[in-house]
Amino acid sequence: MEYADFAVRHQPILMAICRKLCGTRGRACDDLVQDVLLRALLKWDTLQHDPEPERRAWLVRVLHSRFLDQCRGQSPQPAAAITQDNVHTLFEEPDAPPPELWDHLTEAQFREAVSALPYNLRRTFELQAEGLRHEEIGRRLGAPATTVGSWLFHARHQLRDQLRAMAEARRDQAGRER
Repeated sequence: MEYADFAVRHQPILMAICRKLCGTRGRACDDLVQDVLLRALLKWDTLQHDPEPERRAWLVRVLHSRFLDQCRGQSPQPAAAITQDNVHTLFEEPDAPPPELWDHLTEAQFREAVSALPYNLRRTFELQAEGLRHEEIGRRLGAPATTVGSWLFHARHQLRDQLRAMAEARRDQAGRER
């Protein structure tokens, strides 16, 4: 049953990456993640002997490769710019607050939260919001693409925590003023 535990543990991570790659939820992501997990099952005899970080890296590489295979022949679309109106899409996780919570934020608060990030996290977040891929961001900032991915991860989590606290405070204040 070791494979089943592995698959259950990594499915949410793969779904989050897939949603970011595909820009959608739904059947396309479900199918892609299931395809990757099936490939892992078929290769489990080899994978089970690898350390956990290598297994996870293998899953992400296969997911990315399968995604690219599906996109062959289609023109790539840059990621949409992140604004106050769509900031909630960065934080769509099982424990994420409801989208209406983000209505309590102002554009100025969003900009303030982004500008409060450490330089590498802020710059990486801004370049990704402009639609640049990890490799291009890495070239501009002099860092490997894997580091860019790590910086984006930390930037999103810091922003999520900071913006959530701001939004909850404004929502609570609005509730008291009624």
